[in-house]
Amino acid sequence: MYEVLGQSTETCLVIRFSGKVTGEEYQQFLNAVDERLKAGEKISLVLVLSGFEFYGDLEAAKQDFKFGFGEYKQIHRVALVGDQKWISWFTRLIGPFTHAEEKHFPEGQLDAACQWAGARNS
Repeated sequence: MYEVLGQSTETCLVIRFSGKVTGEEYQQFLNAVDERLKAGEKISLVLVLSGFEFYGDLEAAKQDFKFGFGEYKQIHRVALVGDQKWISWFTRLIGPFTHAEEKHFPEGQLDAACQWAGARNS
C-alpha cells in the first residue's frame, strides 16, 4: 500500500509504504516525486516503512531500480522511519553510493524525521 501523508510539502514528500507495494502503487509514488521535481529544486523524502514487506510484483522492483539510478540523484535527504532491522542496515549500505543524505529514524519518530527532512510536523 502507498499513502501520501499530510506532513508533505512542496519540497518534501512524506509517504507511508505498507504491505507489498505493487508496480501501480510505486508508479503513483514516482508521479508524486516527479511532480515536485518539476520546480527544478532538489526535494527530500520521508518514507514510513512500518509494515512494509517489500515489492508486490516484478514491476515495482524494476521501477525502484530505475528510480535509484535516475530521479534519486535529485533527492536531497531521505528519512527512513521504521523498526525493521534491515532499514538501519540498508541506510548504511547505500550511503556511500548516493548523493542524498540518508538517515534512519525508529518507529514513533515521524515528527523528528519530518523536521530533519524539511516536512511539516503533525
